[in-house]
Order: sequence, then C-alpha cells, then structure tokens
Amino acid sequence: MIRIVDPYPRISKPSDKEKKILDEKKLSKGYRLACQVKILGNLRVFLTDSLMTKGSKILVDVDLSNLGIKNSKKLQPIITSKLCNVSLPDLNNPINDLTAVIESIVKNDSNFFFQERFSKFQVNDILYNVCSDLSKKIRQEEGMVSIHFKKDLINNTWMVFDIDPGNNIDKTFGLAVDIGTTTIVGYLIYLKTGEIAAISAMLNPQVAIGEDIISRISYIVKNNGIGRAKNLVVNAINQIIEDCCNKANIPNSCVKDISIVGNTGMHHIFFGMNPEFLSLSPYVPVFKVPINISATVAGLNCIPNANVYSPPIIAGYVGTDTIGCIISSKIYNYEKYSLLIDIGTNGELVLGNKEGLVTGSCAAGSALEGAHILHGMRASEGAIESVIIDRETLEPTIEVIGNVSPLGLCGSGLIDIIAEMLRSKIITRAGLFNFRSEKIMSNRRLIKKEDGYHYVIYKTEWDDEKLDSNKKEKKINEITISQKDINQLQFAKAAFLSAANLLLNLDNKTNETPEQVILAGGFGTYINKENAAFIGLFPEVDKGNIYQIGNAAGRGAQLFITDYEQREIADRIAHDIRYQEIASNPLFQKEYKFSLYFPHYDIERFPSLKEEFKDIP
Repeated sequence: MIRIVDPYPRISKPSDKEKKILDEKKLSKGYRLACQVKILGNLRVFLTDSLMTKGSKILVDVDLSNLGIKNSKKLQPIITSKLCNVSLPDLNNPINDLTAVIESIVKNDSNFFFQERFSKFQVNDILYNVCSDLSKKIRQEEGMVSIHFKKDLINNTWMVFDIDPGNNIDKTFGLAVDIGTTTIVGYLIYLKTGEIAAISAMLNPQVAIGEDIISRISYIVKNNGIGRAKNLVVNAINQIIEDCCNKANIPNSCVKDISIVGNTGMHHIFFGMNPEFLSLSPYVPVFKVPINISATVAGLNCIPNANVYSPPIIAGYVGTDTIGCIISSKIYNYEKYSLLIDIGTNGELVLGNKEGLVTGSCAAGSALEGAHILHGMRASEGAIESVIIDRETLEPTIEVIGNVSPLGLCGSGLIDIIAEMLRSKIITRAGLFNFRSEKIMSNRRLIKKEDGYHYVIYKTEWDDEKLDSNKKEKKINEITISQKDINQLQFAKAAFLSAANLLLNLDNKTNETPEQVILAGGFGTYINKENAAFIGLFPEVDKGNIYQIGNAAGRGAQLFITDYEQREIADRIAHDIRYQEIASNPLFQKEYKFSLYFPHYDIERFPSLKEEFKDIP
C-alpha cells in the first residue's frame, strides 16, 4: 500500500480489486495498492510502513580479537587545529584580514608558516573559500579563532583549510563511509580521541536503477544516467552526515575530513566517473590513484573545504573497499599464509602474508543477498537465518530474524539449508535431489511442483504451532527451496572456491593451502562458518582457523581518518599487490565446473570432510 502525494496525480483510477481491499476513506486520502496503479506521468508517492524494510542486519562493527590483533589506538588525523588571537585592524595598523591571520599563525607556531613565504603567498581555491566570510569570523569573538590545518602528505606541510570563530579546536570530526552495493554505512569519528561518536546506516538507494553493479552500469550507459546514479549515492551520504551529526548533537560544519571506500563501480559512480568500461573487457578503471577533493566538488553537505579522500583502486573489480579490508585486517603483516574473503555479490579475495599479496575478484551473483531465490530476501525481519534438519524425520528447526512468522530465506539461511540437506542426504554432492532414496522422496517435506521437486522449509499448517502464539503473523503460507535455488547457491559457492584455488595456483603454492581463512563483510560475519566450510565455499582449513571479522572495509575507512600514515600504507599496498583476472584464466572453466560439487569434485581436496561425505551420494 502506498499513498499518493501529488494533488493532481497522473495515474489510473482505482481498480475493482482496490475498491474491494481499500475502503473509501483510505482511497479518499490517497492510499492505493501499488500493483494496481498505472503511472501515466511523474509521480510522488509515500511508502507506507508495510513497504519499508524492518530490522535489516546491516553490519557496522569489526572484531579482530580472535586473530590476536588489537584495534589500532594510534591517533594522528590528517586534521589539526590551533587556537589563535588575530590582531584586528585599526587606523594605525590597517592590516588586511588574511595577513593578520597568517601573522597570528606564525606567532603561535612557526612550523606551519614561514615569513619568507609571505611575499609569494597567493589565494588558491582552498583559501578562497576560507576568505569568503573571514572578516565576520575574526570579529565575532574579538579576534579569537580556531584555525584548522590539513596535512599535505606529498610536501609534508600543513595548510589552512578552515577557520571557526571562538574556541572550537575540540569540535573536529571525521566521517568514514563504506559504500556497499547493498548498504551504505557512515561512522562519525571524534578526532580528539579517535572514538566513534555516531553510526548511521541505510540501504543503498541505487537499487532503484539496478540490483547489482552491472545492472547499474547498464542503466547509466543506456540512459546517460551517471548524474542520477551519482545523486542517489551523494544524497544518501548527505542523509548519513545529517543523521550522524544529529546523533552527536553537532552542526555539519564540525565534519572536517571524509574517507570513502567502496568497490570500483561504486567509487566511480560516487565521484561522477563514467563506469561504462568497467563492464567491458579488459575491465579497466578510469584511474587507480588516490583521490583528494573538496566536499564542495563531491557535493557533500559539510564545510566546503573538508577533504574527501579515497584510497587507490587495485583493478576494475577490486576496489578501495578491498584496500580497506587489507588495511584493517593487517594481512600484509601476517606470518601465516592467509586467505581474506569479502563475501558479496562481487566477491574480493586476497591471498598471502607479509611476503606478498595477490588478489582477484569473482562474480558470485546476488543469491547470497536473496535475489534469484524463489523465497529469497535480504537479512531483515522475517528472514529465516538459520536451519537445522532432523536426520531421521527431515523436519526443520528454523530461526527467524525478529522472531516473527517467516517471510522468506536470507543468505545465511540458504547456506544452512543446503548444508543440512546434504547431511540429511536430501540432495547429492552434485546438488540434485536424491531420487534414489524412496524414504526421502516420499517424505511430506518433499513436494513436486511444475518446476520440479521442492523441500518445504515452512508451511503454515505444519509449523505455526511451533511459533510463539503472540508472534503469529500469517503473511505467507509456504516457504520452499527448489532445484533452481540449489543451483543458484552452487554458482555462488563455485565462484568463490574456484577463484581461491586459481589464486593459489597463481601464487605458485599449488602444494600449499591457506593456514587460515578470514571472512569479512556483513554476509561473511553472519553465516555459520562451519556450514560454509562444509559446502566448500573456500579451500579447506582447520575449523579453528576460520575467522569472521565484521565490516573490515568500514574499519579501514575509519583508520584512514584516525591515522594518516594508513593512507601511505594503502598507496604502497596498491602498488605492490599482484592482481589476477580470474575469469580470463585458462583454467577457470574447468576449476569452476569442479567447484560446483559439494564441497568439490575432488574430495581429496577436503580430507577432513571425506568421512562425513562418504555416505552422501
């Protein structure tokens, strides 16, 4: 149900179905059923609560403690502030305002400006913005001002980029933003202590032009839509800035520094770069170097001169979010040979240790986000997130986000159900229903439909008695998993496993497997890691050496705010890391085909699972 906002909307008249479902009172107030309305022109609508996603699991934290890594406490932001007293002009000393400010800085600390530079001093773009209301600022508190400096990492100098009236040197904040294909998360950081003052997260509104990055690029190319795509994400980040500042009870002008990470497509769209050739071989970005531009140029609502930084890109499908993961996980310092996976629609993998890193990406598809799954959905209220199947009765026990009646199946639930169907011998290693077992195929949970067999995960009349009577919300009658759904999961898991195996091959480590696997990102954190290992989502490692670290990309963005040396490390990593184009590898098709099996066609690659799989057909 939606509500029409326009006073004279260009839409079709209410259908008989609408009149039957909605009473005249609701219709008179503009309420309509979206599936019944034909839009005949531009239209503004209000999405009612029933349409808004509730209880979405958007990951904002990172945990490296299991890896024995302490979160960095080093604090050296690229922004510093000093309190200065500016001499106001009079008839005896009619000094101009900018020179008076410079003299007050030199008097306060000569390391920032030097007298010999005065004669060559010019107003550049940054000082132009500072000077626009400089006269009022220095007089507002009788010459007392807070002068904010930004470190130039190339020339190792400090530059004035903002001035506030009065004593505001302790009111400086940075914003770290992780732009994901599905979600956007912002972290407001207090620069004096490095602590997070507020967090704001939202679904990426670019879903309006495409579910995944390829469909969004396609929309941009066909509709000359880079402007709209950019505005969607810029407006979203401006909402995050507003929300964070409201939570911290500060004005937007306190945000002095911003770091942005995201995959290469999100990076290009946010910065207004044409992403067309990211989707065409050889999949090259416009550039790879780091970005430092002003908030005004980026279109963000804070002080005009706030620096907007984004680290270097590695490749067309290995972006700045991967750099963020590498920085926060510190895989570049490990002794152990490690595999880092950021699981998503486009999965990024990093393999190696302090001896060197190799990286690549795989197109896993959006099945793990719930797309292309018959009853799939994102990880929000009503999603089945965990499943256990009784080996004898084949009856499932489910856990639902929000503890309400289930509406569908999210990615973590999908992995669980596949692993449990394997253990229960409902499906084979090839991912097919086990037709050879009459006992299994005659069970009430196995039903045949027009498109083939389905396993029934939830059915109202069978399973409602198991639910808390106070939580019953009969919104859906039946939730099943079909052969097509199983295949979609196989495609995703095969993409990750084959990519990892090809990186191992590239790294000349064919006789060596990773000593540890690190799962990053929201999906990588919420899945059951043992079930993920069981189906062969990644090469075999000891179960005790699989770590889930949370939003590593977001944590990397935070480190770029709190410690400017991390930006220099990011430059070095991007320069030194080796990149492998997975899909063009001549071994890819063969390895991908073998990886479609659970856990792999060659069970010898998973020696610890041989015993469990010996009775699975």
